[in-house]
Amino acid sequence: MSYRRKTVVGFTRSNATTVRWLFFAAVVLVICVGAWLGSLFFNSIGKATADSGKNSLLSIFSSKIQGEAEGRTNILILGQGGDNHPGGNLTDTIEVMSIDWTDKKVAMISLPRDLWVQIPGGGYTKINGIEYYGGLNSKKTGLSGGKAISQTVSQVLGIPIQYYVEIDFTGFKEIVDKLGGVDIYVDKAISDPFYPAADMIHYDPFYITVGWHHMDGALALKYSRSRETTSDFDRARRQQQVIAAIKTKLASAQTLANPLKITDLLGIVGNRIKTDFSAGEIKSLWDKIQGIDQANAISYVFDTNPQGPLVATQDERGYIIIPRKGIGKYDDLQYIAKNIFVLTPDQINQGYTLSPAAQAEIKPKASPSPSIAVVKPKIEILNASNTKDAAVKLATTLETQGYNILSNGNTNDSYRQTTVFSCDNSLNINTLQIAKTLASQLKAVAKSKSSCSGYDIQIIIGQSGT
Repeated sequence: MSYRRKTVVGFTRSNATTVRWLFFAAVVLVICVGAWLGSLFFNSIGKATADSGKNSLLSIFSSKIQGEAEGRTNILILGQGGDNHPGGNLTDTIEVMSIDWTDKKVAMISLPRDLWVQIPGGGYTKINGIEYYGGLNSKKTGLSGGKAISQTVSQVLGIPIQYYVEIDFTGFKEIVDKLGGVDIYVDKAISDPFYPAADMIHYDPFYITVGWHHMDGALALKYSRSRETTSDFDRARRQQQVIAAIKTKLASAQTLANPLKITDLLGIVGNRIKTDFSAGEIKSLWDKIQGIDQANAISYVFDTNPQGPLVATQDERGYIIIPRKGIGKYDDLQYIAKNIFVLTPDQINQGYTLSPAAQAEIKPKASPSPSIAVVKPKIEILNASNTKDAAVKLATTLETQGYNILSNGNTNDSYRQTTVFSCDNSLNINTLQIAKTLASQLKAVAKSKSSCSGYDIQIIIGQSGT
C-alpha cells in the first residue's frame, strides 16, 4: 500500500521549514534579548548598589525589606549637582520617603539643606555638606558619604534610615526625558530672572504660569531647583511633587511594556544613581509598594514658619537653620517624624518655644563677613597647584560657609602662594571686604584686578596650598 504526502496549497515543505526556522530564530532572539536585559540589569544595578555591600546576583533571591517586619521603612532620597557643577558635592535635595506597611500609607518629609548639624567624625556644618565631609572622614568613621548623611538624618529625625538613594542633576534630567516627561500642576507662578545658565556665569531666566504643564527633564529640573524669587521650602515642596510624578510614570504600563525604555533607564541607573539597596531589595520593594496608597501621600516640609520647630539665623557661619530648642536638640523634629502618619496639621504646627540656648545663637554676632549671605559676590576658584581637585574641595568648603561660588577649575599660570583677587570693576559693595576676609581665612596674598569678567573675586590656589 502506498501513501502520498498531502500537500496544502500555499504551504510547501520548503515553506514549513522556513517557518520553523523563523520560529526558532524568534525564540533565540527573545532569549538573547532577555539575557542581554538581564546582563544589563545586573551590571547597572551592580554599579548603583555598590554601597550595599551585597552581591547583586545572589541578593536578587532575597526579598526581605529592612523595616518591613517593624511596620515602617524609611528611604533617604538625595539630589546632587554632580560633575561640572559648582558645589556639585553638596546635597541639594534631602527627602525621606517613609512607608507605613501596616496602614499602607506613604509620607514624604523634607529637611532644609541649611540645617546646622554635627559631622560624623567631628565638627559642624550645614547638612548639605555632610555627605562630602563624611566621605573625607570615611577612614576615621568607616562610613561612606551616603552612609554618613543617612546616619545624620536618622539622628535628626529620630527614626532609622534603612536605605538611601542618590541621583545627580544629569541623571534626573535623563530619567524624566526617557519617561517622556512628567505632568505637573503648578499652583504658584514662578518668575526667576536669576536662574543660573549651564555655564554657571550667565542667567537663564525661568518663568512658569499656574496650571498643568508637561515637563521635560530640563524644565522639571528648573522647576525643582528655582528658589531666587521663592524659597528653599517652596522648592522642597516642588521637589516632592516631581518625585511623585516620576514614581507614577515609572510604574505605568506604558513604561513597563517598553523594553527599549527599560534598557535606557537601566543605563542611567548604573551611571547616575548610588544606593545601599541590594538588587533583591529593589525588586521586592517594587513589587510590594504597588499595594501602598501613593495617591494620598502625606507631605511635610520642615521650614522656618513661626509655628514650626526651626528658626533661621545668620552670622560668620553664613545663613543657617537651627532647632528652636537649640543646636543638636531635635526633640520637636523627632516628634513630628515619628508620628507623621497620625498627626493633624494643627497638631504639627502647634507652636514651639524658642529656648534661651537658641536665642543666644540667633543674637547678632560680630562677623568678619557680615553680608555674605545677603549680597554675595561671585567667586571663581582656579587650581594652580599640583594637588588634584584642590579647587573643587575649596569650592565645596566655602559654599558650606555661605559663599557664592560661581565656578572652579584649573589654570596653567604659575603661582607659588595662594592669591585672592578683588575685582575693581565689581558692582558689589561687599567685594573688597569679602576678599580681605577670604585672604585672611586662607592665609593667602590679597591683590586686586582692574577688570574681571563674570566674577567679583578670584581665588588662585598656589603651590603652597590653602
